Amino acid sequence: MSKLLKVTLLLAVAIGFCGAYRYGAAQDTGSSEGRAHFSPPTFDVQVSLDPNVLATSHVLEKTYNNNGLYSPISVPALTYTPIDTPLTVVCPGTSGTCTIQADMWIENGGQTSTGNQNSICLYVDGHPSPFCSYDAGETPSDGGFVQTSTSQSVSGLAHGNHTVQMYFSTDDGVAVLYFNSTYRVYKP
Repeated sequence: MSKLLKVTLLLAVAIGFCGAYRYGAAQDTGSSEGRAHFSPPTFDVQVSLDPNVLATSHVLEKTYNNNGLYSPISVPALTYTPIDTPLTVVCPGTSGTCTIQADMWIENGGQTSTGNQNSICLYVDGHPSPFCSYDAGETPSDGGFVQTSTSQSVSGLAHGNHTVQMYFSTDDGVAVLYFNSTYRVYKP
């Protein structure tokens, strides 16, 4: 083998090792030249294990979808207004309980007041879920529209038929254009 070929081969191997080392070093630190290295934050979270709050494995029994387009309807200020039609869902079986979970969103807007907080509420058998009083969003003050969404559930429901419905309320009133609600029935 000629001397030039040996030197070229040795140089190629050295460059290869150097490149592999730099690639590995960049992977380890997560940074590249010219950028500062930031360590991920650490958290010291104390978790209280209350046995009444632990998650329970559930089996999805059925999913119901309910959506529609309004042209638009007005929702008055400070009034929980039904948005979708009442829907009967079934908690199956002859004993035990079930959980109904609702993923809901509403396209709302068309007003110019500021600070127009709104909330979406799941009603089961004519009663609001425990989480419906929380603000889910704010309608824009420029007359535009936004999608406000929430997910709520009610547990411990007896087997049989239950009526579910989505309600919506705002501080200053809005127009509603479109809505979607997905109701799921689970058995523990």
